[in-house]
Amino acid sequence: MLGTVARKLRILGFDCAYSATIDDEELILAAIKENRIIITKDHQLGSNAKKHDIITIELATHTEKEQIIEIAKGMGWKKFEFNVKNAKCSLCNGNLSSVEKDQIVDKVPPRIAQNIQKFWICDDCGHVYWEGTHIRNLEKLIAEINGQL
Repeated sequence: MLGTVARKLRILGFDCAYSATIDDEELILAAIKENRIIITKDHQLGSNAKKHDIITIELATHTEKEQIIEIAKGMGWKKFEFNVKNAKCSLCNGNLSSVEKDQIVDKVPPRIAQNIQKFWICDDCGHVYWEGTHIRNLEKLIAEINGQL
């Protein structure tokens, strides 16, 4: 499963559709219709997608970090940068908008509401985001990945 990789790429600003339950033919049709790239660990899916002239990256690695490096190299990307202005919702792929704390204070843990000043909300699903330790961890991962690109 590549769900965690899709979530990381979304936070980095990449438009990523992900489904753990879609069958191969439906996925191929969606990729054609939406002009998407297929990233997979499934060789048979990769082969079928290539037969339909879909750009496909077949992953051979197993860790999240290795897979993101493999995707970056496959796409010719030289560097990742985190910018909250480009980030997408890690849950649904929606766009994020800045929101005032008083509008979301009831949607975050009390200690977060007390200590954090900047918040973003997904325009589609309403999930609330803030810069916390998860962002610092992501920035560390990005630095490690960039060091190998």
